[in-house]
Amino acid sequence: MAIEFKLNERKAVEAVLWFIEEKKVSDMYAIFKMLFAAEKYHLNKYGRPITGGIYMAMEHGTVPKWLYFDACNMLNVGFAKVGTDFVAEKPCVKDFFSETDIEGLDHGYEEYKGMGFHAIRDKNHKEPAWEKYWKLRGAFNYKEIPFEEFIEENWLREELSWKSHFMVI
Repeated sequence: MAIEFKLNERKAVEAVLWFIEEKKVSDMYAIFKMLFAAEKYHLNKYGRPITGGIYMAMEHGTVPKWLYFDACNMLNVGFAKVGTDFVAEKPCVKDFFSETDIEGLDHGYEEYKGMGFHAIRDKNHKEPAWEKYWKLRGAFNYKEIPFEEFIEENWLREELSWKSHFMVI
C-alpha cells in the first residue's frame, strides 16, 4: 500500500506565512525548498509530515504541488504571489503547529537560508528523490514524488504504508 497523507491546506498556508513572518523569507523558490526540507526532516524524525502535501520533481527542484498549482493562484488564501515573492496578507497563526512542526520548519530554513537561486537549485538537485523522479517524468515538466522516497528507514516506510491513510495532519 502506498504512503498517502491528506493535505492540511490551512496548515500549509500557515507554514508559508511562518517563513515570511518568522524568518523574513519571501522568495517563493526558497520557501518551496525550505518546505520540502522541513517535511522530509519531520517525516523521518517523527513519522509524519508537517502539512501532508505532495511534492513534485520539476526542472529547478522539488516543489509543493498544492502551493505551486493552486495556492499561488487563489485569492484570500492568506498570502499573495507578487513576481517571485510571497507577501503575507494576514499574520501567521502559530497555534496550528506543534513544537516538532516548528522544529521541522526551522530545519528547513537552516538548510537553505541565505542561499541564492543557483545555490538552492544545486543543493536541491542532489536530493535522491528529485534525481530519480525528474528522470522518470517522461514528456512532462514534472513528476510527483511518492512519500516513500523521502523516508530513510525501511521500518518507517513499512509502518506508514498502512498507517498514513488514517493520520490527521
